[in-house]
Amino acid sequence: MPGYTEGMVFDIYTCRSCQTSFVDPLHTSSNVYDGIYKYADILPGYERYSRYAELVTKFNNPLNVLKNSEVSYWAVIQTIQNSSIDKKNAQILEIGSGLGYLTYSLNKAGYKTTGIDISAKAVNQAKKLYGDYFYTKNLFDMVEESERWDYIVMMDVIEHVEDPSAFIEAAMKLLTPGGKLLITTPNKSFTPEGSIWFSDVPPVHLYFFTEKALTIMAEKVLATCHFVDFTEFSKRFHTFQFDSSFSELLAGLPRLNADGTVRQAVAHDGLKAKFLGVKSRYILSYIRRRFKKKNVSARSVIMCAVLSKN
Repeated sequence: MPGYTEGMVFDIYTCRSCQTSFVDPLHTSSNVYDGIYKYADILPGYERYSRYAELVTKFNNPLNVLKNSEVSYWAVIQTIQNSSIDKKNAQILEIGSGLGYLTYSLNKAGYKTTGIDISAKAVNQAKKLYGDYFYTKNLFDMVEESERWDYIVMMDVIEHVEDPSAFIEAAMKLLTPGGKLLITTPNKSFTPEGSIWFSDVPPVHLYFFTEKALTIMAEKVLATCHFVDFTEFSKRFHTFQFDSSFSELLAGLPRLNADGTVRQAVAHDGLKAKFLGVKSRYILSYIRRRFKKKNVSARSVIMCAVLSKN
């Protein structure tokens, strides 16, 4: 399988037990992420993150905006809002906070939230936009610290790391007794039978997890695991379906040139991008998704696993 950067090639394997797909060689590349952050405004799949970073500053209730934007945000925010969490005293940690808009929106809604990321560039940008909620930290280094958290959020992070089991184990150690770890990641269990890979190409994503895999990893750290039911979301909004062939997926994915420049730039949404502000674009997108034909399902292209510390 071609990699995200020109010249990279990976093999894809599937676990016979849990059906999770993973790549070989199994390692990340800092050069790839440097290119992604540099060109995030025009890379498909990443362009929307920059848009969200600006969007949350345009509304009085940005958490609600994110909740209505994508299924993954809906799952995490709905889980937190429906919990018995004490806003005044509870502490939330977002691992892989990126540009910072979710951490900011949770704080804006009254939840005491801290964001960490290994990218100093992302952390500095988030601080500049939203304030001192963010730190450049490695999850494994935090295990030795004394601070513990009631909720930990990992939004589309676990598929990027080389050793997801160790990553989950470290995160669970940072929870208070009874605390919860929320993990979102692309859901291979939702794809047609025989699917190989419907996710960002490696080494951006290294794994394509099934629900069984997340359940097994939870059992290894003696945690209970359940998955968010998406029926309520899919009743309200149009949700993406896996209906492309593997070859079509490969042909349409963005990649970087060997020198780190964009190989296949995205064309912005035409007149909408030229003449409408980010707030207006969001409202139009909301209306379009709200009134499209619904495919009601308890599952989604993204799964949200909730691991509870016993």
